[in-house]
Amino acid sequence: MTNKALLFVNGEPPQYYPTNLDSYTYIACTDGAYHNYLAHTSIIPNFIIGDLDSWDKTKAIAEQIQIIHTPDQSKTDFEKALLFLSSKGITEFSVYGASGHASDHFLGNLSVAKHYYRQYKIIFHDNYCHFFYANHHEIINHVKHCIISLLPMPKVTGLTITGFEYPLTDKTLIFGGLTSLRNKAIIDQIEINFKTGDLLVFVEDLHS
Repeated sequence: MTNKALLFVNGEPPQYYPTNLDSYTYIACTDGAYHNYLAHTSIIPNFIIGDLDSWDKTKAIAEQIQIIHTPDQSKTDFEKALLFLSSKGITEFSVYGASGHASDHFLGNLSVAKHYYRQYKIIFHDNYCHFFYANHHEIINHVKHCIISLLPMPKVTGLTITGFEYPLTDKTLIFGGLTSLRNKAIIDQIEINFKTGDLLVFVEDLHS
C-alpha cells in the first residue's frame, strides 16, 4: 500500500468527501478542521494535530483518536501536520479544506506546499477542483471537457501543453503577466511540460 494520508485543514468544509477511506494509511486533521466540520461527519481521524487554539475541551472524542499538540507558532498547523505525518512514513497527501474562508490561510497553504512538493506528493481538493504543484512532465488522465488553469509561482519557462483548447508551445508564464486560466481539455489525456519554475495546476472536478 502507498504511504498515503488523508488530511483535513480548517478552510471551507468539503461538500464531497472521499469514500475510499481504506486506501489511506492515516486520516488526520487540524484541530480547527475537527472542531468546525469533521466532528459532524462519520469520519474518525487517527490524529488531531495542531496548537489546539481552536480546541473545544467540552466535546468528547472517540477513544482511538490521538491528539498531537504542536505549539510551535513558527509553523502553520497545516505544515505541522505534514511534518508529523511524514515522520510516520507518509509520502502522499490528499488535503481537503485548504481553500475558502480566510484568503490568507489559503495562500499560506500554497506557500507551505511550494516548499514541500518536491519531497512529497500533495494534492489539494476543494468543492470545485483539485490542484497541485506540477512536476516538469505531467500526464493527466480522464479530464476531457474539464476546465484547467495553470498558474506560475511566480515564473515558469519553456511551457508546452497539449490536449488543450488553447495549446501553448515553449511559452514563459509570469505571475502578473501571461498565465493560462480557464483553458479546457479537449481530449481525455493532456500533457504538460516545462523547463524551470513552479507551476500550480487546477483541474475542475465534474461531480455528478
